[in-house]
Amino acid sequence: MSQQSSRTPLRLLLPAAAAACLALSACGSSPGPSMEELESQVAPSTDAAAPVADPSALAELRFDPEKVTCDPRITTNARGAWETSAPRTEVSKSAPLKLRDNNGSGDVPVTATVSAPDGTTYKAEASVSADKWVELAFPGDFADASLAPGPFTVVWTTDKGAYIACDGFKGA
Repeated sequence: MSQQSSRTPLRLLLPAAAAACLALSACGSSPGPSMEELESQVAPSTDAAAPVADPSALAELRFDPEKVTCDPRITTNARGAWETSAPRTEVSKSAPLKLRDNNGSGDVPVTATVSAPDGTTYKAEASVSADKWVELAFPGDFADASLAPGPFTVVWTTDKGAYIACDGFKGA
């Protein structure tokens, strides 16, 4: 028996390898959020007796739509396993801003403070109940607010001033 008959010709392996490579790369053509993006949307739990956040530190928070993070990084001092949601595409009419506590530890009054690209701030209050999402619409639920081009920063705090999380979106 010839040794050549048990070998696959190289001209047949190259197209098969190319097809396999294309198939594998196509699976990742529309990647989901990176681990850093997910971590920025979930604030870690801390002790319930944590102090109220320093308002000047919260005023310095800025959302970067390219990195999908807020800087500087601040650790939450509100009890719970918090998640936020905001649009990841440019917004021209209304931005749904959402917050929930995965631990669902009861009713928690919260405040969303939105900083516009020009530094103007707007506030709206809501209440998170159990592990359900609370949703506020920007600008609709914020007095005298309007959309403008550029990054908007959303800082969530409890009614007692404890920092929950930072998120944001980009106006068109």
